[in-house]
This record gives sequence, C-alpha cells and structure tokens, in this order.
Amino acid sequence: MKEQFEKFWSYVQSSKYITLCTHIEPDGDTLGCAIALKELIKLNSDVKEVKISGGDYPRNLQFIIDEPIALVDDEFFSKSLKIVVDTSTKSRIFDQRVITEESLKLDHHPHENKWLFEIGGDNWPATGQLIVNLVKALNLKVNEKCLEGLAMSIITDTEYFKERNISEETFYNIGFLLEKGLNYNKLLMAMHPNEQENSQILKAIKNMQEKGIVTYTILDQVVKNDVVRPLVARVTDLSNTEVTIAFLRKEDGNVRCSIRSKSYINVSEIAKHFGGGGHFNSSGFIIENLEKIEEVINYINLKK
Repeated sequence: MKEQFEKFWSYVQSSKYITLCTHIEPDGDTLGCAIALKELIKLNSDVKEVKISGGDYPRNLQFIIDEPIALVDDEFFSKSLKIVVDTSTKSRIFDQRVITEESLKLDHHPHENKWLFEIGGDNWPATGQLIVNLVKALNLKVNEKCLEGLAMSIITDTEYFKERNISEETFYNIGFLLEKGLNYNKLLMAMHPNEQENSQILKAIKNMQEKGIVTYTILDQVVKNDVVRPLVARVTDLSNTEVTIAFLRKEDGNVRCSIRSKSYINVSEIAKHFGGGGHFNSSGFIIENLEKIEEVINYINLKK
C-alpha cells in the first residue's frame, strides 16, 4: 500500500489548492476524515489553501469544526484538486460539481465510477483507518485536531467497535492515535447525544416491533441527521433478530431507512433493491412514504 499512498500524496504535493468533499447525510467518518486530511495537508505539504466542501453535519460532531463549512465558491472549486472522502457513489457526494474522472478518492466502500486516482474498496471498517495507515506509511506529522478526526471516524463508523471489517489493525491504529496524544475520554464526552436527541432514541426503543427475522421501529416525526447514527445503534443493540431497520421521517417528507444485520444477511443487497446501498451488515435507502414499510419488511423476510 505504501506505493499507493506515495502516489496519492504526490497529487497533494503538486497542488496549490485542494477541495475536500464530504458526502450527503454526513457521518463521523466523512467529517472526521475531511478534518484530519485538511490538517495533514496543512502540516505536511506546501499546499497554499485547502477547504472542505459539504454541509449538514450532525450536531454532536460539530465541535470539531473550527470555521463554517459550506459549498466552496466556483472560483476555488475550479482551480483546486478535488478529493472525495468516504463515498464511491457520485450521487452521494454533497458537492455535485465533482467530476469523478478528474478527482481523487479515499474510501472504504465497494468500487464505483472511474476516478483520476483512488484508494478504496470494502477492506476497512472506516475510511479513517485507511488514513491512519497513510499517516504511518508516510510518517506524516499530526496534531490534536487530526487525531480527533481520525478517532471520530473509526469510533462512529464501527459503532464503537461493533461492526464489520474490524481487525487487529483497527485497534493498533487507535493505539497509534493514543500514543500520539489523543484524549480518548474527552472525545467520547464531546460526541454524546443531548437531552432532546436521547428523547428520540428512547421513543424509537419504545416503538420497537418484530416480524419474522426483522426488528423495526418507526418514528413518524422529523429525525435530523444529528441523531440517526446513535439511534440506530441503540435499537440494533436491543434487537434479538438477524435484521434491524429504523424508519425515520426526513425533513423533505421522505423516510430514511437504516438497516443492519447481525451475521449472515447482506443488507446492502436489500438496500440496492430499494435504490440505496452500503456494506454487508450496514446499509441504507430512502422510501417515499410510510405506506411502503410493509413491502420492505416482507421483502426482507424472504431472505430468511
């Protein structure tokens, strides 16, 4: 992998301006990686300016943001090297001006699209683990913000070390971040849901139902991106079935479907059937209304 990291970094070193692009419905992996990569570029290269293009970040993760993040202006975007973090899907990039064939990508999802240069594939539990490997391979300098971003990435995308693709490397990399000065307990406290978010989580737990191999919960109220990840994690922890799915109302009226499996069912195939995608044990998709819930649950139960 060192040769790949060196080639990636050569693109960085040869650029004056860089735009880091996060994905829609952003999580701790895409935000943490963008923040960390921005710090790495500032500390270890002669790049003149690096900006993050994105938005809609969860409230409990915004503490890591020092200055407001939005779509970068057209002038900066056009003159910069674009690096997409934590998605391989063009439609999931927050900044839809990105042309994948002219952009770099660091990701941990199955390969999609043609890129100028990419390091990816469903080989790591979080893109942050890949970037820690980059740091170690190239002996890059880090700072506190970088360490927090990388740890946030790994902790949140593994649901606190409970999801797929976790290996001894995952824990070695967290150990590396601690060795470099990461304040782990401080980071965990900063990421906690607040009282209102915990109230929605408790409501989701009270609404849990079972049908066949599926445990599901429905919240017919707007659930912001802030609380989706911890809510789904808590419901999944309490589920006794192979598949768990949360149906959560979005601000646009559609319903966000976050689906998890414990072992043998590939929920990414279920998500793709309904126009979404993701990983073997963790995926998501959107449906137009709550009336489609029965169709979704019945389809999942065909997999048992």
